[in-house]
Amino acid sequence: MDQLTERYKIARLIARKVSGTLTGEEVAALEEWIEASEEHREEMIRIEKRLKEDVRRGRELDAEAEWKVFQQRLPRKSSIRWWWYSAAAVVVGACVVVGALQLRDTKVPMQLVQSVENNIKEYKARLILDDGRAVNITDTTSQIIAVSEGASVTTSGSGLKYEMKKDSLASPARVKYNTLIVPRGGEYELLLSDGTRVWMNSESKLVYPVHFSGDFREVQMEGEVCFKVAKNERQPFIVKTQGISVEVLGTFFNVEAYPTDEVITTTLVEGRVNVSNGKQEYVMSPNQQVIADGGQLVVREVDAAEVVRWIEGVCYFSETSLEDIMDKLARWYDVEIFFANASAKEAHFSLEIERYDNIAAVLSKIEKNGRVKFKINGQTVIVEE
Repeated sequence: MDQLTERYKIARLIARKVSGTLTGEEVAALEEWIEASEEHREEMIRIEKRLKEDVRRGRELDAEAEWKVFQQRLPRKSSIRWWWYSAAAVVVGACVVVGALQLRDTKVPMQLVQSVENNIKEYKARLILDDGRAVNITDTTSQIIAVSEGASVTTSGSGLKYEMKKDSLASPARVKYNTLIVPRGGEYELLLSDGTRVWMNSESKLVYPVHFSGDFREVQMEGEVCFKVAKNERQPFIVKTQGISVEVLGTFFNVEAYPTDEVITTTLVEGRVNVSNGKQEYVMSPNQQVIADGGQLVVREVDAAEVVRWIEGVCYFSETSLEDIMDKLARWYDVEIFFANASAKEAHFSLEIERYDNIAAVLSKIEKNGRVKFKINGQTVIVEE
């Protein structure tokens, strides 16, 4: 397959992901391409974010016009990013238009919500070892993997546990890193070698050393991750994500930092943490939340215990916009969201939902408010007023 054909194929997959029309085989093909390089992952995030923003703003994607632009731009090597977007927009425009026509003529009963697949809580993840080997983990996975000399990781139905042999606690010659990736629709738990407990929500990633050495315990993340840090005053624990650094000694806190979101939110349950964006820093107290928005750190009081209830399978929203609620559900249940009416995004709700075996119960609970209703088209949830 030549480079041009390959790029169009990937652009098409990205667009179908945004419109919620990917098949299982296409999901696997797209994930394989994303994992091939960090450049692919960044390009995927960039194109997906722009397409979603256009759909959310109610922009009508003109497939014919986008195709003309796409063809005109092909010879220009310097316009590769626009090339990707134009190619993807052709497909997503067609998908959105077809979906809208289907919904306009067809009343989909609420019972069809129950046909949405892959919405049962799943413990699944992908562990990438320092040497590049990848291990897929599911509910039924149970194995012991040697990750370095003197260190091993045990996988179980819901988590990983790192263990070091007593005679191998000296700092290794080279620090080895593992990466744990949790896809949409999954969640996972992790016990690091220092005893720190980690909960990872859907569509999250954590990069961490097999064994902590040196003056700091440092990890990098994206998505939503909750940490209960093992206390060690001589070796502070540092979480880094998208230019934000959270430094702790021993505490319980949550960080939400999805690449497609505009803000990074840190919530403190217990202890004290120092949040820094390189220009500002703030020492948090329990029940405070710091929102990094652009170059600013905004502090507010919250009920932190409610924020981290997702690790128990419960999600609490307090006067939260429907757009934010549906974004959360999209990751949790691995579905795509489409707002037929842009004004519905601004409806605010206060509710507590459990991660039921089926998304139907969650949507029914929101519908009881009487402000919105839901329809289903494949793996896409359509929100209407």
